[in-house]
Amino acid sequence: MPLTGSYLGDAAAAVTFVAAMLVLVCRWIYGYWKRRGVPFLEPESVFGNFKEILLSRKYFGEGLQELYWRLQPHPYGGIFVSLRPALLVRDPDLIKSCLVKDFNHFQHRGFKVDEKHDPLSAHLFNLGGPRWRALRTKLTPTFTSGKMRLMFPLMEACAREMVAVLQPLAEGRQEVEIKEWNARFTTDVIGTCAFGIQCNSLRDPESEFRKMGRSIFNSPLRTLFNFVRCGYLLHINSVSPGCERFFMGVVRDTVDYRKKNDVKRNDFVNLLLELQEKGQVQPDHESADTGKKVAHSPDIDFTFTDDLFAAQCFVFFVAGFETSSTTMSFCIHELAVNPDVQDRLRSEVDSVLSRHGGEVTYDAVQEMTYLDMVVAETLRKYPPVANFSRACTEPYNLPGTSVRIENPVKVIIPVYAIHHDPKYYPDPEKFDPERFTEEGKASRHHFVYLPFGEGPRICIGMRFGLLQAKLGIASLVSKFVFSATSKTPVKLRMDPKSAVTSSIGGINVRISARTRNDGEW
Repeated sequence: MPLTGSYLGDAAAAVTFVAAMLVLVCRWIYGYWKRRGVPFLEPESVFGNFKEILLSRKYFGEGLQELYWRLQPHPYGGIFVSLRPALLVRDPDLIKSCLVKDFNHFQHRGFKVDEKHDPLSAHLFNLGGPRWRALRTKLTPTFTSGKMRLMFPLMEACAREMVAVLQPLAEGRQEVEIKEWNARFTTDVIGTCAFGIQCNSLRDPESEFRKMGRSIFNSPLRTLFNFVRCGYLLHINSVSPGCERFFMGVVRDTVDYRKKNDVKRNDFVNLLLELQEKGQVQPDHESADTGKKVAHSPDIDFTFTDDLFAAQCFVFFVAGFETSSTTMSFCIHELAVNPDVQDRLRSEVDSVLSRHGGEVTYDAVQEMTYLDMVVAETLRKYPPVANFSRACTEPYNLPGTSVRIENPVKVIIPVYAIHHDPKYYPDPEKFDPERFTEEGKASRHHFVYLPFGEGPRICIGMRFGLLQAKLGIASLVSKFVFSATSKTPVKLRMDPKSAVTSSIGGINVRISARTRNDGEW
């Protein structure tokens, strides 16, 4: 039956009414900060202030950096992530309050955990509340200095393998995309230190672990869905079904083999097995964050299921291989375009190794103070996680103001922007390891350097990641010289589609073998 004019008129009126209501709802939502007297940035569309970021047109760090400067000189300001209000915090004292002093108000990261449909989402990074606190307490002993020392020989074997496979390329003075090689190295390190598995990624770029690593960080649409919370509502997993099956299978097979053969190793899986079997940690342990003795809280009860076990292994792999490999790669890039820094670092590496019989030992790496400064400056200029957030779990009054933050509003810490603020780091685009002398660090506010976060939710694997990166860089610099090529820009362009800070086109440098004239030990 053909539609009459009356029907068409009614339909048009209904559409107009719905559209008008949507406009009114959006106006009400976008008036959130104005009603509270908070300085804010007007949203540009239904994407809020995040259109270019959410559509993968702009690198997350640089996108937040623009908002950071637009809010100057305010210590904080309201923004909108799509239709959700958030508070961008610029002042280091306020950052300290949120992350440490008043942590009880900001315990969650605000990510959704769906253990039924997405079992790998229930890991330490995502969890909040009592379960996070209990799991954090139980996992902390894995990352103490003593455990790092025990794991170091496993790491060092991977570093020697990396040097061996790169040697022929260096002898031919070839151009290489160093990020891929570093990713293979860190994949092998995580494979052996977490699972006790020889991934062999350095020899076989198509190894299963390396392919899974690539797939995790090459799904911008999945990342977008989960960022705006559509993924949780639509049951879109944080990883692909194939990736989930792979990690579940690897963990299951590893656990079954160890239980059947009574295998004990100094690695992550072994600690998780102890937790699962005993249900508790030792009464006293050394904190991975402070190095101090921490008493176990007997009132913490935590059921360690097989899925939860797999989720912790998964996040250890993801967080461990990608962030360290990008840090190593950015460092190599800076050494290639700053040969004076590279020469000074190599001189220190040679000097320290000469005192240790030419071996890259745990103690040798700890003695390399300039290496520590170089890595710290790399993490300043290229923080792997450009920004992080905390969800308000209890209503909070901003110190010295009448502004009240309510549950579940997020506070966003713009790490990349703070690390590139000339007020804290003069000439921020310059790569200058001297910023991290003891005097340099003491002259700055502690909370303007946040590559691993801070407070109770500081990255639990910080020591592991730093040790892995320092070992890799020291091993490479001791044997090879890196230089710029026509494909090596002075300023890298960041990839807006990457979940962690990464450059478009990788990191291209020339690798050359050292000669006797280079003073190789």
